[in-house]
Amino acid sequence: MHFMNRKSPFVLLLALVMCFSAVAQKRRLRSAARTTSNASKQAAPTKPGEAAAQPAPTPVPAPTSDSPTLAIVNDTSFTASDIEPAVSEIILNDPDLYLHDFYQDRAKAIREARQRAVDARISSMLITAEAKKRNMTTDAFLGAEVNGKIAAPTDAEVRNVFDSNRAQLGDDYDRARPTIINYLRNERAEKARDELVNRLKMTNTVMKGADVNAPNLAPGTVIGSVNGQPLRVETINERMKAYVYKMERRIYEAQRDALDRRINNTLITAEANKKNIGSEQILRTEVTDKVKPPTDAEISKFYEDNKSRINGDLASSRSQIAEYLAQQQQQKLEQDLATRLRAGAKVQDFLKEPAPAVFNVAVGKGYGRGDINSTVKIVEFTDFQCSACGGMYPVIEDVLKSYGNRVYFEIRNFPLTSVHENAFAAAEAAAAANAQGKLWPYIDFLFKNQTSLDTDSLKKYATQVGLDRKRFDADFESGKFDADIRRDVEEGEVYGIEGTPTIFINGVMLTTLSADGLREAIEKAFARAPKN
Repeated sequence: MHFMNRKSPFVLLLALVMCFSAVAQKRRLRSAARTTSNASKQAAPTKPGEAAAQPAPTPVPAPTSDSPTLAIVNDTSFTASDIEPAVSEIILNDPDLYLHDFYQDRAKAIREARQRAVDARISSMLITAEAKKRNMTTDAFLGAEVNGKIAAPTDAEVRNVFDSNRAQLGDDYDRARPTIINYLRNERAEKARDELVNRLKMTNTVMKGADVNAPNLAPGTVIGSVNGQPLRVETINERMKAYVYKMERRIYEAQRDALDRRINNTLITAEANKKNIGSEQILRTEVTDKVKPPTDAEISKFYEDNKSRINGDLASSRSQIAEYLAQQQQQKLEQDLATRLRAGAKVQDFLKEPAPAVFNVAVGKGYGRGDINSTVKIVEFTDFQCSACGGMYPVIEDVLKSYGNRVYFEIRNFPLTSVHENAFAAAEAAAAANAQGKLWPYIDFLFKNQTSLDTDSLKKYATQVGLDRKRFDADFESGKFDADIRRDVEEGEVYGIEGTPTIFINGVMLTTLSADGLREAIEKAFARAPKN
């Protein structure tokens, strides 16, 4: 018997309603993130009328004869070759096909990603140029030419996708239905957008520049242009930082998981041999028998703490919450056992995390608080309708209290308009509140009322905050802030943002969206900062 290695079904429950945030989004339908060139390429759900596709066998990278040693437990060494089968299984079972590509042939995957980035940026430039010609905002233009022309999925289409993907979606149709609808709408929107871009290429001047994959491209090299506006190689290089780091980190996480399980199972086997008993007996005594069913109070508390991210009421979610809490309890007991066993053994661990990418994230363009010259600067790209953003906002507020003016905090916009119909309007409303110096109390209302962000509600919150309503309404309805919001989105896409919240601490993307993760990242930023 070995330490468990499985995902809780409740992860899916949370994933279905989060805004492409954190690890839970890896195994979801591609619906909660803005379509970008480096968004995860996932195996699409089977469409109505199609048989489920059977993936072709994927070759595993061959281990080398000089495979590096990753860990030594007492006198036993573990090399990269030893854990390769487990790593391969983890990665190739992930639905992200871009991850598969990167794992199998890193150089080829990066070349293809760079070209996708160029194509995506040229498409965005074409859409922006056409919107400007028509004196429209980009989102209004896309709404008219793409989103407004998409037929709503029928109940039969939704049901067929659900029936073809039960292994991924589970058995709760009502909970999965909104995600399936978003998937189908996004699939149609993607097709309609591609057709729009092809039409715009016929009516705008698109010039091809240097090959983005040519060696030794000099700074400032033009990769392409739209109506004379250049796309330079620096934009693509910056975007690639996110792609490469995310892929390297996901491979590292698979290696970390496989290596930890190998170490822990070796230790428990040694302990069992020492006591002349089976490893199953140790796990039963130290873990299984100690797991207690969650109480009603614990289940209710978890639901109340997370209900903004749970698509369902307490009654319909109770069994999944109970299973999730039990698994959390078991994981803690297993970790405690592993910690005790490691303390009594000689364990050397040589597996290193990939170095984090550092982005040139500009500050002073969003809504800032604190001293902009502080040693540590945090920039969050947010969507006011995103439940994960709403959940993270009070966490950030609480963590930053202990740092005072030592940390500067700035919010920038990244509305996911493909899935949040009121996100762009909420961003405009926040800008209108900022114009009267009351951004922070106003966005408190936005995050606390994410299900009520229609125009009337946004204006009502302005009254409740004490804003000059006549001025607020005029600013809100004028479209004067649209260009700034679009600039934030475009710059966010350059930084590789695919969903919200995305948080940078001194240019390093936060990978663990929690209070502890944020504190650790802040402390690392202080440690890396030059000493005066």
